[in-house]
Amino acid sequence: MGICGLLGLLKSIQTTKHLSDFAGQTLAVDAYVWLHRGIHTCATELATGKSTKKYVDYAMQRIRLLRHHKVQPYVVFDGGPLPAKRSTERDRKQRREENLARAKALTAEGKHSQAREFYAKCVDVTPQMAFQFIKALRAEGIQYIVAPYEADAQMAYLERIGLVDGIITEDSDLLVFGCRNVLFKFDFASSTVAYISRTDFGSVTAAEGGISLAGWTDTQFRAMAILSGCDYLPSIPGVGLKTAWSLLRKHRSVAQAVRALRLEGKKPVPKGYIEAFGLAEKVFLHQRVYCPLEEKLVNLTDIPVEEGYDAEVEAYVGRYSTSCPTSIFCN
Repeated sequence: MGICGLLGLLKSIQTTKHLSDFAGQTLAVDAYVWLHRGIHTCATELATGKSTKKYVDYAMQRIRLLRHHKVQPYVVFDGGPLPAKRSTERDRKQRREENLARAKALTAEGKHSQAREFYAKCVDVTPQMAFQFIKALRAEGIQYIVAPYEADAQMAYLERIGLVDGIITEDSDLLVFGCRNVLFKFDFASSTVAYISRTDFGSVTAAEGGISLAGWTDTQFRAMAILSGCDYLPSIPGVGLKTAWSLLRKHRSVAQAVRALRLEGKKPVPKGYIEAFGLAEKVFLHQRVYCPLEEKLVNLTDIPVEEGYDAEVEAYVGRYSTSCPTSIFCN
């Protein structure tokens, strides 16, 4: 999930920390990350329609571990589908259907071990599964919220307004959303995580990861990530993180970098790419989220008046509704 290769490029600033290092803090938890991992413990049962709640047990074990180390979890669930990710979700659905067909074929052949691998790839978290997790959280008095759209943007907002001190996830997109303290690679056995602080970005040098972020702004970092390819905009063929970094370092802006690629003629730039880039950036900046303090939908950050706001932008960042279903799933 997230930006391909980003965590590898930031390896030099990742530090291993014990959960007890975060005692007294409130950490947002990406619910679907743990649910996705949990369903792998019972993929065959789920894919074949058998009743199981092992995925809830998996997630709740980790919730209890956080509480054991005096960390207060604030669990965040994905909400409705975001129009900006429609093509990504279509591709994922097609792969799940293909894997299910393969799993059934292997089962029919008596190859149960191989079938389990494909069952694990074809199951997905459903709203019903999420609700089972929510009921378990309610039973133990754990704070949670269902985002209007993506949990990523919602968690970034909760950190921005000071309701959480950091975020537990496996999705590097959180760094592109501007989050300050992100915890990856949650290890249950050792109670450790890989911690990245935004304040350390400037310490990433070319000698360590092939790129240097010294002096780079959040705007430049976000542009590099989007240009390399993200859920909201496919990469230009042949352009990964290092190429995106080199282009922006040399040409200073996305428009100039894309113009240079077109003039060079070696990498095919899709028609309308600059416009699509602008919409993708707006999703990272202005996606709709729910404000628990004001109890209403807001943008992650306000859209500047001079940038304008039309139906296309609204469709991308998430539509506004005065009747917010999110409030039903908050506690």
